Amino acid sequence: MKKLLLACALLLAVPAAFAQDYYGLQEYGLRKNTTRVELYGGMALPQDGWQDRDTNIDLGKTGWSAGIGFQRNIVSFFSVGLDGNYAQLGDSDKKPDKSYYRTGIATGLVTGRLTLFPSQATRLYVPFGAGVGHMFARQKFADKTHKTVSGTDFAQMAGLGLEFDLDETVIFGLEGRYYLVESSDEFEEAFGRKRLHYIDILLKFGFRF
Repeated sequence: MKKLLLACALLLAVPAAFAQDYYGLQEYGLRKNTTRVELYGGMALPQDGWQDRDTNIDLGKTGWSAGIGFQRNIVSFFSVGLDGNYAQLGDSDKKPDKSYYRTGIATGLVTGRLTLFPSQATRLYVPFGAGVGHMFARQKFADKTHKTVSGTDFAQMAGLGLEFDLDETVIFGLEGRYYLVESSDEFEEAFGRKRLHYIDILLKFGFRF
């Protein structure tokens, strides 16, 4: 009799265990009317041929990028939000007069995101956005003085990302972004470029609530 009761208890426990795992998985994935805060950072890769028109020297090398984004899911697979990013390019090669450029780009965008497999713990997504971009190129001279060219104009972004749920609230991901920023009149006059573009390769941590 005891063996029979033990066997029945085991049979009842197995479905209960599977049910617990099943319902636990429902905490993963994206749901409508939820908010995410995302922090990210990584490399900024400037375009080839972004050069001073007079001396043919690049304005910047591979540098770093960091930012923060807020996303609100309208439905499980689509969200809208705001994003702020700063990309600091590496210092350029030195000119014959020993001066060099230090260049940065800050963007503030209204963003959207289309997510594939939104109910899964692992998801692919496509981020995109448009807004304003502020660029500066500071030429630093050997005598410690400097000259800066800067301007603000239209900016846009598109990318591709892969993210994972670490638990019910924390997300980790890898994201690539392409930025295109229009040159202001001052920037175009100084460097002869109507628009500038660069790529960000980013690691991301997100928090859902």
